Amino acid sequence: MKLSNRPGTTRQSKGSLRAVACVLALGVLPLALHAQTANVTLFGVVDVGIESAKGNSGSMLRLASGQAQASRWGIRGSEDLGGGMKANFWLENGFSADTGALGDTARLFQRRATVGLSGNWGSIDAGRWFRPETRAIFDMDPFDAGGVASPPDSWSSTTFRAENQIQYESPSFGGVVGRVMYGFGEVAGSNSARRDLGGSIHYRGGPVYVAYAYDELGNATGSDKRKWHTVGGNYDLGIAKLYGAFRTRKEVTAALDERSYWLGVSVPLGAVTLRGTVGKVDDRTAPNKDATGFGLGGEYAFSKRTDTYFRFGRVSNKNGATFSVGNGIVGTTPRSLVIGMRHRF
Repeated sequence: MKLSNRPGTTRQSKGSLRAVACVLALGVLPLALHAQTANVTLFGVVDVGIESAKGNSGSMLRLASGQAQASRWGIRGSEDLGGGMKANFWLENGFSADTGALGDTARLFQRRATVGLSGNWGSIDAGRWFRPETRAIFDMDPFDAGGVASPPDSWSSTTFRAENQIQYESPSFGGVVGRVMYGFGEVAGSNSARRDLGGSIHYRGGPVYVAYAYDELGNATGSDKRKWHTVGGNYDLGIAKLYGAFRTRKEVTAALDERSYWLGVSVPLGAVTLRGTVGKVDDRTAPNKDATGFGLGGEYAFSKRTDTYFRFGRVSNKNGATFSVGNGIVGTTPRSLVIGMRHRF
């Protein structure tokens, strides 16, 4: 390989370049070997679509990010510690594919930032991550709790993540897995203020998935707790998969007492998958701010990692309810149609 054809290239400069190359090689080799040992993976999703939305403020046509799956990138890895035990880390950032902006300017890794251990006894992780209740919900929704057609991402209110948490997951016992979480409130003078406690138990076997989950989040003063109870699952018939969930959300001091439920279905047709949901929010307080919602969607898979999709979501609010389709569009009957493309890496 010629280093240069320019006049004035001397043996000394060639030697210097060789020295730099050797230093770089010596520096990169240990990093490559360490990456192999640590089993580090770069991963992500880029999802963007054209959205036509309508609310009380009128219609809007825009480019929107993450309506099939939130755009993100991250790195995760593990190190074998011997004896069946591993050390694990996971750092995941969310962003808007339409603008390139961070999903959260206050957090670099707002989707997940954890470190932990795993073994035949289960796993334990500490940091910011999904609550057990959220993890249980994903398999109750044909839209994986994401986008304008998804009940838990729109009108069935969900707090997805907890920070300052420690979460344990048990190994599977005949298909049964349990999870428990303790999230520190970190409020001086009160251990209960903003403290987040949660847990779930699910069974997965053959065509069946069924789960129950609970979460309680202390308010800012520790005088009350917002409590969620969720039960649901799915059943795979082969020609279609059926989904369903029932949830309650209650907090006395906030005058909050509601129930929500939905039914869903996904139908695989070769490279095409069709999805749909329908459900309701039942406000148990005197204002009776109810809502009904439904969602439709489908994907065409170009490959295992790339597809194009459509999503449609609509909410009908009653008696002053303000539920949206999860994209900031509000009104009496907010609705949204998205046609987009998603690539996973």
